[in-house]
Amino acid sequence: MTVAKFGGSVIGVDGSSIPKIVERASGIAKSSKVVAVFSAPPTMHGGRPTSLTDIAISCGEAAERGGAYDAAPVHRTYGAILAGLDAPVADRARPLVDSHLAEFDAALREASEAGSFADEVRSRILAHSGELLMSEIMALVMDSHGGLSAAAVSFDEWPIITDDNIESTNFLRDTSMAARGHMASLVAANDIVTIGGFVGRSRGGTVTTYERGGSDRTAADIGILFHDDYDVIIDLEKDSSVASA
Repeated sequence: MTVAKFGGSVIGVDGSSIPKIVERASGIAKSSKVVAVFSAPPTMHGGRPTSLTDIAISCGEAAERGGAYDAAPVHRTYGAILAGLDAPVADRARPLVDSHLAEFDAALREASEAGSFADEVRSRILAHSGELLMSEIMALVMDSHGGLSAAAVSFDEWPIITDDNIESTNFLRDTSMAARGHMASLVAANDIVTIGGFVGRSRGGTVTTYERGGSDRTAADIGILFHDDYDVIIDLEKDSSVASA
């Protein structure tokens, strides 16, 4: 098994490098099961490439202060990603985009009404605007690629179980081992399984997040969960240093 983590810089502005990711993952899949871990994509903002995580944080902080926030760059990014996909794949992906961005918008409204960008509201804002959505889109893209079978891990069946420290959470190995069954089935049945990085799920079902750089930790967590069953290689596809050991 190769756990390949694709960072935002590798995804490219507005998903411009998605074809390269598909080519890379399909190459790995010729000799290995692949678990592809995805970060949030970047977009152009203020004249430079900026992660949607940073934009979502800015929106949440503005909502917390009671000010106007501009969520348009997030919506615009996924519109551009959809526009870059083949029409049949885009048609399948569009309901996912609408669903996740509705959760993102709802969580921003909650932050504004409560005057608080913290805990589960913060985690929902970040997860639904970035990693969860990107991983589901990429499963559809890869599954449409000739000869490949791919599936995304649903948050309802999330194998990365964490403690209740919502904003800088901690991986619970034994609990996660007990929760990995659905993902294990996906791995057995598919060439490639996609999962969002950075995001965890508490034992009570709450969305949690690691600190920045947490997608690297997700890749390591997946390695921990499957190293008894597979010869696991952790492959960090990124152009910057590993942010978290």
